[in-house]
Amino acid sequence: MASYIELVSGTRPRLENVPKHETSNLPLFLRERYQFLRAALYGRQLYFAIEKTKPGELSVPKYASEAELLKKRLSADVILIFEQLPSYLRNRFVKQGVPFIVPGTQMFLPTLMIDLREHFSKADMRIPGKLSPTSQVVVLYHILKAPLPPEPLVRLAKRLGYSAMAMSKAQKELLAAKLCRVERAGRTILLRFELRGRDLWQKAEPLLATPVKRTYWVRWGQPRPRAVNAGVTALSQVSMLTDEQLPTCAMRDKDVVSALSKGKIVPCEGREEAQARMEAWKYDPWLLAENGTADRCSLYLSLRNNADERIQKEIQFLIEGLPQ
Repeated sequence: MASYIELVSGTRPRLENVPKHETSNLPLFLRERYQFLRAALYGRQLYFAIEKTKPGELSVPKYASEAELLKKRLSADVILIFEQLPSYLRNRFVKQGVPFIVPGTQMFLPTLMIDLREHFSKADMRIPGKLSPTSQVVVLYHILKAPLPPEPLVRLAKRLGYSAMAMSKAQKELLAAKLCRVERAGRTILLRFELRGRDLWQKAEPLLATPVKRTYWVRWGQPRPRAVNAGVTALSQVSMLTDEQLPTCAMRDKDVVSALSKGKIVPCEGREEAQARMEAWKYDPWLLAENGTADRCSLYLSLRNNADERIQKEIQFLIEGLPQ
């Protein structure tokens, strides 16, 4: 989120956790629904309310009411943060004047709009949306495996387990995002990334999304499914952070659904009954896994909005360890 704000505003906010005593006067349902961060932007103190749970039928007017209540209780402007938001809902938020950010897609801060217009032209404000999961895998593959020579698109599709059609769509997305260029050798199509490693990461990060589609509390069935270590469990293996009591694992979303239907994993109502926290990913975590553990880029993306300052500190080392 900080990278996206910097991309749009030219200023990178220093996000920090909000002390519990500052949110203790908030209604319990708001404390349970949102994580809170704060930062200064253009000399103004802002609070960011990151949605943790999304009610199925919560209307835009209700969001507006909650945002106003948060602003009143915290005595500062509050911006709602959504991982995803359909365009028609974003338009309704704009009409109602509700500040919000969908990282990589849209940022609407009406109280700061004059400042933004003073600093940026309309051309600068055209920020592309998130890459598709296929495109994201292609980018992360090139970041983690750098340096790589240009590879025929057909061979790359086979290596990553995608169809030619999916890879063709990814090619167009990556070209539009100016992350690579396309070369042709006869009938062979090649993708050439001018940047590599950490430099490619820095350019691509605002366009990359968390791989986590949904999470489940689960118990292991028989036979136990093949899953990678993810979340805090994976981070604890490459840092000084202590693992949580219940391990976190990851599988591709459709593989989780299949495992649930076959009884390889059994859903639980809460962590008290569970043996693990299962993340259902938008792409197969095994594609980029390192020794059965989620790759450092995907791990970073899955944890970058976590409010725990210990986690925020440790995930920075993940990026520092990327190839040059």
